[in-house]
Amino acid sequence: MKLMSLAGGLPHYYNLVLNKLQREMGVEVCVVVPASKGATLGAGVFESKDGIEFKVFYQEEYTTYYGKKFFRGLKELILQEKPDVLMVNWPYQASFVFYPSWYNFLRRNNVALISKEIPFQVPHYNEAISYYLQGGGVTENNQAHQKNTSILARVKFMIVRETRRLFSNLVDAHINYLDEAVLMHASYGVPAEKVFVTANSPDTDALLATANQLKNVQANPYRLLHIGRLVKWKQVNVLIEAAISLHAKYPQTELSIVGDGPELEALKAQAAGYDFIQFHGGIYDPTELGKITCESGIYVLAGMGGLSINEAMCFSKPVVCSVADGTEKRLVREGFNGHFFESGSVASLTSVIEKLFADPAQIAEMGKRSQEIIEKEINIHTVLGNYMEAFKFAIAKR
Repeated sequence: MKLMSLAGGLPHYYNLVLNKLQREMGVEVCVVVPASKGATLGAGVFESKDGIEFKVFYQEEYTTYYGKKFFRGLKELILQEKPDVLMVNWPYQASFVFYPSWYNFLRRNNVALISKEIPFQVPHYNEAISYYLQGGGVTENNQAHQKNTSILARVKFMIVRETRRLFSNLVDAHINYLDEAVLMHASYGVPAEKVFVTANSPDTDALLATANQLKNVQANPYRLLHIGRLVKWKQVNVLIEAAISLHAKYPQTELSIVGDGPELEALKAQAAGYDFIQFHGGIYDPTELGKITCESGIYVLAGMGGLSINEAMCFSKPVVCSVADGTEKRLVREGFNGHFFESGSVASLTSVIEKLFADPAQIAEMGKRSQEIIEKEINIHTVLGNYMEAFKFAIAKR
């Protein structure tokens, strides 16, 4: 089986997943990425070519007549590589509606079409227009996407909705990691059998191996940890405020912030004068990052994110979070391996962490449960197994 995937870049964590898909599942993988910096990749996303075991094709990314990005020379590349499956995400999906010949091209060449996306900001069909008129979720800068109530905007949003409906019914299978995806796609007319809920995971084998190597590293139960890009929707500012408040009652409170991004200087200014708050910068060496994780007691995701939850759980950390990208719904169980707090509320976050600080023994116990969830329920093997089911289904539907 051969898979071709269209991607906005090469995030280091996803490269490891694709390596494993090729190495252990017998799938020949090739990825098409922009020849220069991709327009769809978020600020501060770390890309790496190190250790890649699959083919990578660097194609020119251009702006189409309808305003979204696509790749030049893709048809020639498909004829050359002859994939069984083409996997696409937004905004590349739109081309298969606005260039109708694409669908016929794939059918003539016996290529199955799969949609892979993160559906946490995708509205149901009947709610789509009002959703977009009200802003359509938020960007990583915590801004409404395109809030506009004009007649022209309404027409535009109708086109967006119908584009999604048409594309959703063209594809042979949908890969999503949220259970809600089944009902969301159903609202666009997609039968449940075409929707595969895979969950979301990094290479948990590698993370668990690193955690085992560092098992003797001592953790400070009062040390909070954030790992991720420093952009506004991560709400690290809320975490800093909570840490300052907690330090007044628990002087042993510490906060480690790992990551880089456009908010770094603003966050450093906010934390100025508080020497218990440490900025480590962007760290991508697995052992170095693992050591920092092991030395911490509680992982806190104050805002948007996902895979950092899986990673922290591999290192036996309880997780405190609010509303993220949906990954938290499967992985974090209230009072079992973590706690939820009210999004954006410093008081709520402080209160939840204080519950854990008041009984440090439960921090270690919840952390053990986190690792058990990874080992027994949601890991790279279960996720890739679900991917394979979707691939086989789509190929059979050709």
